[in-house]
Parts: sequence; structure tokens; C-alpha cells
Amino acid sequence: MKLFCFSVIFVFFAVPGFLRAQHKNILISEANNPNEPSIMIDPNNTNRIVAAANLNNYYSSNDGGFTWTANVATSDYGVWGDPVVGVDKTGDFYYFHLSNPPQGNWIDRIVCQKSTDGGLTWSPGTYTGLNGTKAQDKHWAAFDFEKNAIYLTWTQFNRYGSLEPGDSSNILFSRSLDGGMTWSSAKRINQVAGDCIDDDNTVEGAVPCIGPNNEIYVSWAGPEGIVFDKSLDRGDTWLKEDIFVTEMPGGWAYSIPEIQRANGLPVTACDVSGGEHSGTIYINWSDQRNGEDDTDIWL
Repeated sequence: MKLFCFSVIFVFFAVPGFLRAQHKNILISEANNPNEPSIMIDPNNTNRIVAAANLNNYYSSNDGGFTWTANVATSDYGVWGDPVVGVDKTGDFYYFHLSNPPQGNWIDRIVCQKSTDGGLTWSPGTYTGLNGTKAQDKHWAAFDFEKNAIYLTWTQFNRYGSLEPGDSSNILFSRSLDGGMTWSSAKRINQVAGDCIDDDNTVEGAVPCIGPNNEIYVSWAGPEGIVFDKSLDRGDTWLKEDIFVTEMPGGWAYSIPEIQRANGLPVTACDVSGGEHSGTIYINWSDQRNGEDDTDIWL
């Protein structure tokens, strides 16, 4: 059953004379078969929350998630899933998604739409990555509040789903320094390419994050397992060689009963707290190295 609920849960610890209690999960919407949710909170006003889900659903709340408004997204370049919601330091929200333009090719660019009213309305959209008929897929964004920059990474397929050995997948990077209005030319950052099958040997799962000194860190999965790259100059240059992190026995694509499709693609994060562990980079993924009936989460 494909039912996904976004929820906000608060726990109140019992003190003498009071009972322990917690809020119930809040169902936002069942319409349009929502899945692959993404959610973000305004850092300046935590009552403002925006979420999105496949294929073209978005949701907004102005009371900390207790009530929601649900809508269907539209864009000049079409909306075709893989929703990623971001927010900048001023509280403007961004909705990144795949494209299906009336003039062009299916998933031929990564689209960015912006909302300045808490997710109630959105701009028609800008885009990056357009490269003829090549497919642009599986993006994620990181926001550098200090530099007011948006960094985006994703996978480019020469021909999506192709079994031909001459077709390849690569990890691309683009940035915006003006609130998503314009984007830099897409740049390849991986050294070892993958295939185009959208499976274990395809390079996917590039999730960027920001370090305490404005570093850009990103890892992804592919034929060499999980690898890592970084930039110290806002994405102008990257390491000459990908850094090997770990193997992924069984690969990143696997099956779990009652779930249509599952993957163990990595997520990268960095501690920027200024505390004892500030600057520590964390990579989280899952795999089935211990058997198809024993999927494990790793850090």
C-alpha cells in the first residue's frame, strides 16, 4: 500500500501531577498517490513548513505542521517527480524536480521553482543541466547560508535505461548565487562513470552538504561502491580522483517485500555546530551485505 504520511511529533516528559503524552501523526494528504516525500522548515519561523511528494504534489503549513494546504505543482518545464525542497537563509523555499517540458525531451533538465510566501505560490521555474537529449535525474541541493549560494548535484544519463556499453552516467554539479534565478554551466565531478541502466553500476545518489568553512562535500554510489569528492572553492575545482569510502556488497538497488522499489543510496552530512565534532563528515547508506532478508543501515 503506497500511503505516506508526514508527521510532526512532540514528546512531553512526565513530571509529578502530569501524564506523558504525544501528538498523533498528522495525515497531510492521500491524493495523487504521494511518495518520495521531501520536507523543510523555515529557519526564521519554524511554524512555516513546506513539503513535496511525487509526482507533482506540494504542501504548506503555517502552524508548525498541525494543518496543511495541499496543491498540485505546475511549471513552464513540466513536473516529473523526484521532489527536493530547500530553504535559504531569508526563508524563501525552493522546489527542485525533474522536467517533462512541452517543448523538449522527457527529464532533460533539473527545474528549480521558488516561493517567497511560504510555499503558497511558486515561480514558473528556472533550470540547469539541459544537454540535448541526455537525461538529468536524481538531484539534491545544499544551501550555504553564509555565501547565499545553492549547490546542486545529480546524475546525467547519456541514454536513460540503455544497455549499450558506450552509454554512461556521470555526476554533475551546478550552483546559483542569485537565489535560483540563474545557474552555472553543469560540470562533471566524478572520475569513474557508470552505466545507464539505473541499477547498481549506475552512478547515483549524489547528495551535497556544506562544511563549517564553506566546503562542499558529496558522495555517491556506483560501480566502485561509495565514493566521495569535495570542493574548497565553491565548486570551481574538485579532487583529481574520487576517494573510495566503502564497498556496497549486493549493490545499491535491492528489493524489500511490499515496497515497489528500494535503494541504499548514500546521504552526506557535515557537523557545522562549532562544537567538539564540528567538521566531521557523515555518510549514511543501506545495503544487503548480510542477506536479502537482512537489510542494514550503516554510518
